[in-house]
Amino acid sequence: MSAKKIFISYSRRDTEYVKSLVEALRKQGFEVWFDKNIRTGTDWDDTIESELKKADAIVLILSKTSVASENVKDEISYAIGLDKTVNPIKIEECDVPMRLARKQFVDFTVMGHEAGFERLVNDLKHTLKLAEENKTVPKGTFKPPVTAANQGNVVQKGSKKIMPYVIGGIATLLVFVILILNCDDGTTEDTIENDTQTATESTNPDWEDAVSSNSIDNYLKYMYKVGPEDEYFMDAADSIDMLMPNIGVVTYADPDGTKHFVKNLFTNAEGNLDYGQDDNQLPRSGDILSAISFVDIYDVNDKQIIHGENIIAGEKVRVMAVDFPDDGSILVTIQFPDK
Repeated sequence: MSAKKIFISYSRRDTEYVKSLVEALRKQGFEVWFDKNIRTGTDWDDTIESELKKADAIVLILSKTSVASENVKDEISYAIGLDKTVNPIKIEECDVPMRLARKQFVDFTVMGHEAGFERLVNDLKHTLKLAEENKTVPKGTFKPPVTAANQGNVVQKGSKKIMPYVIGGIATLLVFVILILNCDDGTTEDTIENDTQTATESTNPDWEDAVSSNSIDNYLKYMYKVGPEDEYFMDAADSIDMLMPNIGVVTYADPDGTKHFVKNLFTNAEGNLDYGQDDNQLPRSGDILSAISFVDIYDVNDKQIIHGENIIAGEKVRVMAVDFPDDGSILVTIQFPDK
């Protein structure tokens, strides 16, 4: 079949799942694009818009984090505006957005991930009017990683038949453990030591520390330390987004040039990631700013002060857009944390 281009809309927390899905879709003949590898310095919005326009269909990953992601909502709204076909798949229990509630979606949590994948492929082929050489997708074509996104949320048919094997497996494991405990020849200790060393080598302590603290500052430090090529870089960015659920407008600089923010983590003029040392250039979308002083927050729509909401010195915000009013000031639309 001729290749058709599929755009994947998803949350970065589901990246490992999506990578498996992408690989499986490509093996079915689809040309798949997802934003894991957008180059550093590339304008994010322009790239997303371009790829959405070129896509023949959109696969939307429905998960707890994706339905809360403003980026995902923007992608789907834009795709619907372009009259693109949206194929939602639900990989874990979550609230389906109102705009998609009436759309038919493939529920992997009920069908199982392999059966759900088969249904997705057939739906895409039907929607895109592709000739099907095979009516069904071979079993075992899609094997997602075992993650929080797909573990323990699938209805297991025939679970009563499985239970005796589970019990037998547990019993075998207990016997094995007893035999090991009774064999004190020094090999057990060596094995444990080697296994511990291997486990330690396979983890990412910096990322684990950032996740454990779940703080904006530690995620920022991690992002700067590892750079955009790191596998968890976008996870850290998404985590910051989750910690900044609110949107408003603030004054970045007064007409006389007095600034109320300094750059914290930002893209410099060369398109590279920079941290700490403000380059005195205008902020750009995606930059993280740190407040110098107390700043009022204005409503995005009516530009009126939001009473009870403000940014205090040292608090971090993310830039969404930059505006230049006639009075010579600089305003920025921001994401900001809860109080």
